[in-house]
Amino acid sequence: MLAPVHTERLDLVLMPISLLDAFIAGDRAAVRQIAGYRIPSGFPGGGALGLMRFRREQLAHEPSRSPWLLRAIVLRKTRTMVGFVNFHGPPGSNDVGAPDAVELGWTVFPRHRRQGYATETARALISWARTTFGIRRFISSTTPRNAASLRVHDKLGFTRTGEIVDGEIIFELRV
Repeated sequence: MLAPVHTERLDLVLMPISLLDAFIAGDRAAVRQIAGYRIPSGFPGGGALGLMRFRREQLAHEPSRSPWLLRAIVLRKTRTMVGFVNFHGPPGSNDVGAPDAVELGWTVFPRHRRQGYATETARALISWARTTFGIRRFISSTTPRNAASLRVHDKLGFTRTGEIVDGEIIFELRV
C-alpha cells in the first residue's frame, strides 16, 4: 500500500479494499483492526457508504486507481478520522472530461469543521499529484449553498468555470 500523504497536522491514509469491504459489511471489529485510527461510530452514513461501494467496485476492476481513491483524513495527534477525501480517479476522471485534469473532493465531519482541515488536505493532495504525477490542472465542485466549501475553493485559488454539473458549481485550478 502507498504511504500516507502527511501535512502539518494530518495523515491522508489510503483506504485499502479490505477496509472498504469491512465498512460495507458493517464489521466494526475488522474496521478497527485494519484502519489503525479511530473512526466515528456513525461513519459511514448513507452517502459515504454508497461512495465506498462505488470506489470498491472501481478498485476491483482497475486496481491501478488506488492512489487516486478514498483516503481517511486522520488527525495525527489523536489518531482520529476527521473526514475523507478522494480524487475521482486518474487524469481524465472528472466532471468536465478534461484528459489532463484530476477532480478532488473532500468531506470534513461536522464536529471537526472550521479548523482548516479541508484546506490543508486539499493543498497536500494537490502538491502530491503535482510532484508525483506531474498534474497541473485540478477540478473541484460544490453546491452553491455550501459556504464552507466555497471558502476553501477561494483559499486554494480555484476559479469558477461557469459550468454547473448535477447542480454543483465547477471550479478549476492550474498550478
